[in-house]
Amino acid sequence: MEKEKEKEKEMGMEKEDQQRGAAMQVPWGIYLVIGLWAVACFAFFHFCYRYHFYYQEQNQLFLMSGEYVSTYFDKPAWVACLTGDFLTQFYYYTYAGPAILTVVLLTAGDLLRRALQRCGFRRGAFGWAIALMTLLAVFHFRHTYLLRSDIAFCGGIFIFLLYDVARRRLATWHWALTLAALAIALYFSYRMFGIGCWLTALLAIIGAFRQKTDYRWPALLSLPLIVFSATLITNNIYRLHTYDNLTYPGLGKVGAPEMAIEKDLLVDNEYHFGHYDQVVQYVESQEAPTSTMSFYYHLIQAQRGQLPDHLFALSFTDLGTLYKIGPDTPIFTIKMMNELYYALGDMTFTERAAMMGNVFTHENRNSRMVRRLAEANLVSGDTVAALKYLRLLDKTIAHRQWAKHHRPGIYMTPEVKADIAHRQKFVNRTDTLQVGDNLHLVMTELLESNPENTVALDYMLCTLLLLKDIEGFKRDYDLYCINTGHERIKPLYQQALMIYLAGTDAPGEQWDKYIKDPAQLQRFQLYNQHRGDPAFKDTYWYYFDRMKAAEY
Repeated sequence: MEKEKEKEKEMGMEKEDQQRGAAMQVPWGIYLVIGLWAVACFAFFHFCYRYHFYYQEQNQLFLMSGEYVSTYFDKPAWVACLTGDFLTQFYYYTYAGPAILTVVLLTAGDLLRRALQRCGFRRGAFGWAIALMTLLAVFHFRHTYLLRSDIAFCGGIFIFLLYDVARRRLATWHWALTLAALAIALYFSYRMFGIGCWLTALLAIIGAFRQKTDYRWPALLSLPLIVFSATLITNNIYRLHTYDNLTYPGLGKVGAPEMAIEKDLLVDNEYHFGHYDQVVQYVESQEAPTSTMSFYYHLIQAQRGQLPDHLFALSFTDLGTLYKIGPDTPIFTIKMMNELYYALGDMTFTERAAMMGNVFTHENRNSRMVRRLAEANLVSGDTVAALKYLRLLDKTIAHRQWAKHHRPGIYMTPEVKADIAHRQKFVNRTDTLQVGDNLHLVMTELLESNPENTVALDYMLCTLLLLKDIEGFKRDYDLYCINTGHERIKPLYQQALMIYLAGTDAPGEQWDKYIKDPAQLQRFQLYNQHRGDPAFKDTYWYYFDRMKAAEY
């Protein structure tokens, strides 16, 4: 009897192998569909979504060191997280992000196809594989969804394939051994791939029922017990909430592409890359620029000395000088502030803002913030602190060359030396303790340190004008333009001065002292005849009369 049962099992296994072989004979059209899917995936993420990849690369700092790698071992899904983060660092390079993602998704689909065929699916395996690849691609529409989750799914399927090989060898023994092998597979699947263990379990159950094995009901009934036990154990080991334990390293959500965020990331990253002309042209082409777009647009104009000329060039004006950083501040805003302080010249606030950007980053590591911390300390002259950050970047693949070119000594490039020397002229040299984000105080200190700091001057004056603080504008214009001999004859400032002079019934000699642009004076007289006319929307007079003042 035992020999007959063994023969039946062997015949069953041979039949499974025959079915699997038949399933592998797939029409070439299926491969054409998969090829077209891969091309479409790569094209979409490269041409329509590539700045999401830059954002994800910047939100980590993968170090090529044993000490850093060891930090992954105290969390679940360590293989998935380690592999995913290692690959994510290559998102820094053009084309790499979409290519890596496409290959990973194709791998997930191929593994699922093989797993389903081993479960006895003669047809439909390719359809489910394409469905999984598409679902994972949709998950990547969200900027918070990471590659490590895709690796977790791949790993879960791979563990099932290994388990299935073991199951076939143990089938001639006893179903209890097969069940034990499943428990071991689920344990290692969770430890190495986290959420991937659910795919391991699901495929094992599907295979057991489709092939009508002896252990299908025990396996199904044992799953709740395994999940309950795993939850209790991992809650104590990893100190995570139950949901986080069961879904680590992250479960995606279905949603539409975040094209609005992609546009903001485009402006943010092109500014970071130094492509200022491209940023200006792109923002000016938008019908409704966002706050982020306006912030970088005006930041570029300020560094070109043209902020007063373009203050009302967009339908929305956001200088970033009125932000109050708090618990409800968007993460994108927090990470933008270091750019403003760096352009103004206050390295203390630049370092503080970059630190905040690190704190509010996933796992508190951000390659872009670390680069800014190195730059800020180089400008402020703290070489020891700068070297600390440069040594971190030395251990990366994508940023080691940047670190080499910024290291004080023979390797620092002439361009970097010139930029640092230029910024050192404008640093804040006052010895003052500050509480809060009082940017007006920061800018006055910068101007007292160097009256030629045009960026700080224009930001201060333009901010006061947005607040409709004409008296404050006149006070600071006298202090930092008239008294220092750095008078700024800009149409915007001339228009604001006319409002002050007209409102205070200033005598003629005062008009002669401040108003140096006859064309603006003639236009002011014309505006008074047509007060509030939209034809003057480009003037400060119209803003002062018709628009709502900015608020803190």
